[in-house]
Amino acid sequence: MNLEGGLKSLDPAFAGDKRSIWMTAQLYNGLVELDEKLKVQPVIARNWDISPDGLTYTFHLRKDVLFHQDSAFLQNPDLTREVTAQDFVYSFSRICDPVVASTGSWIFNGKIQGLDAYKAGENDHISGFAAKDDSTFVIRLTAPFPPLLGLLAMPYCFVVPREAVAYYGENFRARPIGTGPFRFFRWEEGHHLILHKNPQYFEKEGESRLPYLDAVSVRFMPSRLSAFVEFKQGKLDFINGIDESYKDEILNPDGTIKSSYAGQYAFELAPQLNIEYLGMLVDTSVEIAKNHPLTDVRIRKALNHAIDRPKLVRYLLNGMGYAANSGFVPYGMPGFDSTAVPGYSYDLQKARSLLAEAGYPNGQGLPAMTLYSTPLYANISEFIQKAFENIGVRMDVQNLQGGTLRGEVRNSRVNLWRASWIADYPDGENYLALLYSPHTVPNGPNSTHYANARFDSLYRAAKLVTSDSARYQLYQAMDRLMLEDAPVIPLYYDRSIRILQKNVTGLVGNPMNHLQLKRVRRREAGSEKRD
Repeated sequence: MNLEGGLKSLDPAFAGDKRSIWMTAQLYNGLVELDEKLKVQPVIARNWDISPDGLTYTFHLRKDVLFHQDSAFLQNPDLTREVTAQDFVYSFSRICDPVVASTGSWIFNGKIQGLDAYKAGENDHISGFAAKDDSTFVIRLTAPFPPLLGLLAMPYCFVVPREAVAYYGENFRARPIGTGPFRFFRWEEGHHLILHKNPQYFEKEGESRLPYLDAVSVRFMPSRLSAFVEFKQGKLDFINGIDESYKDEILNPDGTIKSSYAGQYAFELAPQLNIEYLGMLVDTSVEIAKNHPLTDVRIRKALNHAIDRPKLVRYLLNGMGYAANSGFVPYGMPGFDSTAVPGYSYDLQKARSLLAEAGYPNGQGLPAMTLYSTPLYANISEFIQKAFENIGVRMDVQNLQGGTLRGEVRNSRVNLWRASWIADYPDGENYLALLYSPHTVPNGPNSTHYANARFDSLYRAAKLVTSDSARYQLYQAMDRLMLEDAPVIPLYYDRSIRILQKNVTGLVGNPMNHLQLKRVRRREAGSEKRD
């Protein structure tokens, strides 16, 4: 396979991008994982109990999980040892350690008992992480957080051995020791990564011990087009995503696969938990927003009605997305229901009526706006620009580099911007948190400064609801409130595509676009499948 963006680290404490997430998932395990339907499944945890008040999670661990054999375990005759509950105490505490500076340190903030005291230097341990015995790990929360199990499936929560971190020091990023189906063999940064089968892996499928593959070879070609050429030559087994340069070669405008490719390769298309949207600064207490037209909800609604989302998806994405005709929580998320949360339809008459109601008939007297975006989305920005012109709204586009744009948004220096949000864990709370007023930047991700007392009340109430179906109803009510206040313009929800050689089977994804190779089989040309 190929990772066109390269790879920065194989330490799960820094698995914050897709490439690191994919590779650490082959090398490590956590307590739980997500299946193809985003249901939480046990891995190192055999099972778990949740206290009636939702504050204490007790995980009962398997006793047959070994770390990869390595010289870091020189004191042990087999150069390995079993995973214990204390390893999870260490691994989770390491994520929270300010000295480590993990990119995942945020995941436990405000959730774990004793965490604030630990970070303030008032205690040398986190009381909310405890090993009751070698096979019982306990997490104690400060308040109920129903999405916790999904959050624990993140790579940040993979277990690592204290001995290996100490043995390799800063080089642990390039000498990973985990429990996963594959073990580290070689990494020449910028060139290739090779993983070998872990012969001591604990999981089985029926009577067969996983994984089936003997090895995984990863290339780092920066060009998707080059990778596509090598895939067609049979030098790669699968590629993820389609580049603009060959999109039209493979896809029809409606997102179906062209016949010339459909019979030659295997295709997996699925929802991906990501929303592309426009954010709008709605807080008049911010200087640049005081007299800006986007603080008028009627104008925000008019802009929402001005965009033909199905047309955008069909002609700009070749169907590789889903028109965001619902709310902020994307298609593919458990609990998504477009009937319960009807979004904005394409309605120019309604858009013009709202502009007139706001005092700008046909856009007359409305000052030009500026949309801040990035060069990568130039075609979408142009589409939106023309859509707004159709109702008399003039809009300029200013492209910035991604990091610069994020800084401008976080510091509330722009009024209108293109943004996206990829799910960290499979719960609608992960999206609705962006609209919760106590999370307003710089205290959190609410860059629109949206504030609605009813929304905030429902958000707090949802955290006390352990029933998924009941919590989803609260999420839907919040999404409807957001649509009524319109601090954002949902554009489309993402869709993932994987293209595989016909001799590759068992590669199953999910709407989080996870990569799990432990059940993959690769049949050599002219041979039968082999385990």
